[in-house]
Amino acid sequence: MPNRSFKLIYLSHDLTKKIEWSLTKKKVKWAVAAVVCVFVLFNIGVGVTVSKIVSTKKTEVLAQENHLLRENVANFDLRLHEAAERMSYLAESDNMLRLMADLPLLEADVRNVGVGGSVTDPILMPTIPEVNKVSWTLDKLEREIELQRASFEEINEKFQADAALLEHMPTLRPVDTGYMSSFFGVRPDPFTKKLTRHCGLDYSAPRGTPVKATAGGKVVYAGVYYNYGKFIVIDHGQGYETAYGHLNKVNVKKGQTVFKGDIIGQVGSTGRSTAPHLHYEVRINGVAVNPINYVFDESERFPTLAASGNGSRHN
Repeated sequence: MPNRSFKLIYLSHDLTKKIEWSLTKKKVKWAVAAVVCVFVLFNIGVGVTVSKIVSTKKTEVLAQENHLLRENVANFDLRLHEAAERMSYLAESDNMLRLMADLPLLEADVRNVGVGGSVTDPILMPTIPEVNKVSWTLDKLEREIELQRASFEEINEKFQADAALLEHMPTLRPVDTGYMSSFFGVRPDPFTKKLTRHCGLDYSAPRGTPVKATAGGKVVYAGVYYNYGKFIVIDHGQGYETAYGHLNKVNVKKGQTVFKGDIIGQVGSTGRSTAPHLHYEVRINGVAVNPINYVFDESERFPTLAASGNGSRHN
């Protein structure tokens, strides 16, 4: 087929100028191909440029978000550090409370609340070192809190048990006034002058002076009992009993529950007695013991008959 040619004629507006281009079919094809290549290259260039702009923008956004994340992690790490310091204060308080509760202190190895694990465990995704540190600190803090909670529960249970025991332990003085006129142990009998065992303490006080229950418990005897005269016995549990003799008046009945400090009677001189006083006994599992060992307040506030230069004269 003959190679056809084409002419492009350009005329000016006033027809005074004329420009002609002579094009063959082959040249037209090359021109079209060139236009297509330019168009494709232009679009590729535009795409790459736009992609770079978008990627740069995303990178800037990610960098900003990463910066904010690191700032938040650093702030969180600071707050965890402050919380860890508070936990150390709680540990000091815990030690003090355990001493008060007569419990053994937690050893340092126990307080470290360490954990185990393989160092070859696979890491499933990349992590930020600061996040790892915060995560480890948080895990340790959670274990310390759980340990402290368990310790405080143990202390609370011990305090409650001690409070119950203290409520039923005869730690009060049975009278608030008067003086101690005779002690526990061997002494001359005020009637026969022979050495006899005195199983309690004698508190000299005016007739009618209120007598208190030195611990909470149940009244197991209230009435007249041989040489003791008007007499009260209270069972406090845990093997403890207290007895109150020579009373002028009994304010309780057998089977009645009394609380520590309740007024149960009055000082008198009934039974084998030479003057108004309270005979007070403490018994453990039925055996009389020295009541002075169970009185927690100051003994100095009660003068003794021996200190005043007088002899014992009560039963």
